[in-house]
Amino acid sequence: MKIRYIIMFFSILCAGVVNSDAQSIVNSSEKKYIKHYFLAEKYKAIEDYEKAKIEYESCIKEKPEESAAFFQLAKIHFSSGDFDQAKEYVLAAAKINPQNKWYLYLLIDVYYQTFEMEKQAEVWEDLIQIDKTNQRYYIEAIYTYLNLDLFKKALKIIYKAEKNIPYNDDIIILKSEVFQKQNKVDQAIDIILFAHKKQPKNLNFLKKLSELYILQSDYKSAKEIYEKILNLEPQNSTALLASYRIIQTQGLKQDEIDCFLKIFASSEITKEQKKDILFEVFSDDKKIEMYKNYIPEVLAECILSYPEDVMFYVILGDFKLLHNDVEGALNNYIKAVNYGLKDKLLYEKIININFVNNELDDVLFYSDQAINYFNFNPIFYYYQGLAFMQKKEYKQAIKSITQGLEYVIDDPLLQSEKYALLGDTYHKLGNDPESDKFYDLALKINPDYIIVLNNYSYYLSLRGGQKNLLKAEEMIVKCLSLTEDNPQPSFLDTYAWVLFQQGRESTERSLQLEKYNLSRKIMNLCFENGGESAVMYDHYGDILFELNDLVGAKKQWQEAFKKDPQNKKLQKKINKL
Repeated sequence: MKIRYIIMFFSILCAGVVNSDAQSIVNSSEKKYIKHYFLAEKYKAIEDYEKAKIEYESCIKEKPEESAAFFQLAKIHFSSGDFDQAKEYVLAAAKINPQNKWYLYLLIDVYYQTFEMEKQAEVWEDLIQIDKTNQRYYIEAIYTYLNLDLFKKALKIIYKAEKNIPYNDDIIILKSEVFQKQNKVDQAIDIILFAHKKQPKNLNFLKKLSELYILQSDYKSAKEIYEKILNLEPQNSTALLASYRIIQTQGLKQDEIDCFLKIFASSEITKEQKKDILFEVFSDDKKIEMYKNYIPEVLAECILSYPEDVMFYVILGDFKLLHNDVEGALNNYIKAVNYGLKDKLLYEKIININFVNNELDDVLFYSDQAINYFNFNPIFYYYQGLAFMQKKEYKQAIKSITQGLEYVIDDPLLQSEKYALLGDTYHKLGNDPESDKFYDLALKINPDYIIVLNNYSYYLSLRGGQKNLLKAEEMIVKCLSLTEDNPQPSFLDTYAWVLFQQGRESTERSLQLEKYNLSRKIMNLCFENGGESAVMYDHYGDILFELNDLVGAKKQWQEAFKKDPQNKKLQKKINKL
């Protein structure tokens, strides 16, 4: 509609449909100027800026003493990001009409874009000369000079403001900051104290005063000011948070707890600030102990106040896990997931707790969910494969683990664990060649993988054969060397069994006895280090039997049978003696 009116007006003008008095006033040059100006406005309205610029330039040629075309060209160049050209035009406009505030406003914007901050401040001073009562002009000029560390110029404007405008909080605070930035903090404090005496309930002055006291490490005075602020505004976030920090340095535990509770009861403290405090508490064991009776209450309050923020469920879950409430932790983690949080670490926590609880179906459920959200993350395929293996669904386990191997990048330890798990799984399926292949791959990546060294060694010993037993011995000896400072009974049992099997394979009685006696010695070490499984007692019985200690063998088999009463092989051995 605007374009239509411009065109109509222009048509009327060109057709001469104006009164005779107007014709006598408007000369030929002015007519051309008006024609070009209205064409420029038309093109600008339809966003044809190139044609608009041509018409505005024509206006300038016709009447260079008119500022409007310069200003319009400046705006077009500014909006297109051509700030140097915009500056040239707006300076020309301001030179013609220095009292036009809009020209000066645009010039300020141009100087901001060209990083000419001192010139920007000078334009604010020009605006002060136009309107000496406009508070914003003084504040902007002072603030700009202050940021440039031009303190004398900033003070000059402040003294002008004090003469020309009413009492203003911002200008008083800026005055204090001029001295503060020159490290004249005592003078800055005096300025605010003087203002504070005049207006003792002015929160702006109190906040600035507390900041200056903190700067001087005068925490006692700062705390007194914060108390004044809290008397005036009990939920003031700055005062509460700063008071909390100061009290922490003073070792006033009950005051700290009281302030902590006020912070979490305050609607002025943001949820992010509350989270930061909780994370800080959780990173300090002493703080956790100090707040342990209050954290559940505080988190319950946060959950009510911010039901959309599921991180509070996670934090509560972490707190409960820290205090051995595994079920409570799991419930809160699951709530976080159910309310929409899709976080890798959170899923890992849920899956690991379910593994500990032997809830394998839940492990599979959450592993599958995690894979849907993080389908390139190999860890969840590993969890899924491990759960399938423990459920004796070996083919499914192999499928999951193999699929996850595709996504292992720059994580050799995880890759070796996946190979080891494939080795275990193929062993369960009785596929020794594939089992050996993956155990070898695991050890190639991680030669010190003690679990693989032990298991692979044991499985080879069960198969027998000189080559297998030699390889088994090498691996279990290395395993024991790696765990020398913390001997594991299951590893000692494996070594004893490898030695026993070597004795059985030997055709020389002297070598047999040597291996059996060494095997017995290792089994004694196994029991000394906590060995107590049915398998271990069974092995020891077999060793003693070969050493012709039939009484000892029967005793060990009986002990094994107590622990595994359904074992028919054990029953048969005992009955033979």
